[in-house]
Amino acid sequence: MTSSQFAVCSSESALLHYRFCILTSAFVCPLYPFIPSSLSGYTLEPWNPRTPAYRLLEHTSDIKVEVYGTDLAELFTNAATCLFDLILDREKVSEAKAVPVSLQAATLPELLLDWLRELLFLFSTRYLAVRRVEIASIEPTRVSATAFGEEFDQERHGLKVEVKTPTYHQYRIDKTDQGYRATVVFDV
Repeated sequence: MTSSQFAVCSSESALLHYRFCILTSAFVCPLYPFIPSSLSGYTLEPWNPRTPAYRLLEHTSDIKVEVYGTDLAELFTNAATCLFDLILDREKVSEAKAVPVSLQAATLPELLLDWLRELLFLFSTRYLAVRRVEIASIEPTRVSATAFGEEFDQERHGLKVEVKTPTYHQYRIDKTDQGYRATVVFDV
């Protein structure tokens, strides 16, 4: 295992950070993953791909994430959660609207990128701030879902970062023993 596969706790505040930010996925924390240059004096806990649903990875100019799911429905749900956690304070979004989303693509990798682009399109054109999504049906080349949210209100929801689009740079989807893992770089 590499050092990036561990959650690192060195003090009581770091442990609180780990328990609140990482385990609950309450919001995207810019400190995660925090890997010190020297591991002496640190307690290492094996990283579990099920907690959280996604994690931030190092990238020089954009935002790189790794998203996990035991199946395709969970992968797509977690990708939507990750996207809107990056953009706004998702916990402050109510579920006043239900918007159907149906997509078809030639391949699974194209479908996931199209899914993220469609959610960004809804945010940019219909001002839909998404709190959660429900996947009704999914196959490797099509998805049918409902996005629950409300009209974006910058004062209430905040705007953390403007995500332009998911890119092909370092993009991949892997089938793992635990399910699926997708690596996505968002252009910001």
